[in-house]
Amino acid sequence: MNTEALASFVKIAELRSLSSAAKLYGLPKSTLSLRIKQLETDLNVELFERSGRNLVLTEAGQMLLKHARQILQSCDAARAAVTELSDDVAGTLRIGATGEFGTAFYAQMLIAFRKLYPNVEIELTFFSPNVLYAAESFDTLDAVVSWDEGNDEGETLSTATFSLFASRSYIERAGMPKTPADLAEHQGIVYRTPGGLQNWRLQKGSAQESILPRSSLIANDYWTVKYFAVAGEGIAYLPRFFTAIECERGHLVPLLENWESAERRVSIRLTRPHAPSRKMAAFMDVCRRYFSPGFEFTGPRYYVEAIYDPNQPDEGKTR
Repeated sequence: MNTEALASFVKIAELRSLSSAAKLYGLPKSTLSLRIKQLETDLNVELFERSGRNLVLTEAGQMLLKHARQILQSCDAARAAVTELSDDVAGTLRIGATGEFGTAFYAQMLIAFRKLYPNVEIELTFFSPNVLYAAESFDTLDAVVSWDEGNDEGETLSTATFSLFASRSYIERAGMPKTPADLAEHQGIVYRTPGGLQNWRLQKGSAQESILPRSSLIANDYWTVKYFAVAGEGIAYLPRFFTAIECERGHLVPLLENWESAERRVSIRLTRPHAPSRKMAAFMDVCRRYFSPGFEFTGPRYYVEAIYDPNQPDEGKTR
């Protein structure tokens, strides 16, 4: 059975679209289609059936997908074992992550790694937490990086705290809150977690507050929450590292000094901790250095830039 055909089958099955797989992996649709036809001819079964615009696995396709992943994983393990005999750190590293801060966090860490080990291919896949730890996802990955709440598994890479931020235009319009009680008079931009709306959990010394603000803007993406805050739509509850550039440039202002969340843990968990490969050992070393004091990241950094001031609409336009 052709491993390229199997790999193409898995890609199409995961995306449920031949066109999407061709676009994502830079392969001609005709090549992918031919490989699937070869597999179906070899096995004398149909692997997909069409449902609207999507391709859905047949019963035979579902069975093949389970085995195809195992076969490809074994091939990767064999390739990695041979690669380990050379001096180069190479191969494919498959990292799964929860997607809260993809470009501002995971992508930067992976770029730092790639600068040191350019021969390692990276596959970064974002999952919701409930899917990330499911066996069918977990077993196909080398490591999982996540923001854990109440979970002590894996190695701690870093910790982060959340605080409240707003734009100067919002503060000029709505006033500066002096205490958590003042937040009842303000508009919030609320993040929706898989389990529901995220409360603003703040503490200062022994005092603790849990606030769910009134809001007309709710999103399940932190970048969107931050964008709305920079645009002057309300107060946002965000990690300090995530708003550092916007605060430096004056696009956001921290509120309620010394009120912040408890520390949230960022962890990495190896899927095969008892037999780490050379590339995985190198990746772990870079991750630890990335979060160590004094490390300076020199790659691209993403942030929300306000080139349009809502108080002076004639100066320019948003982008």
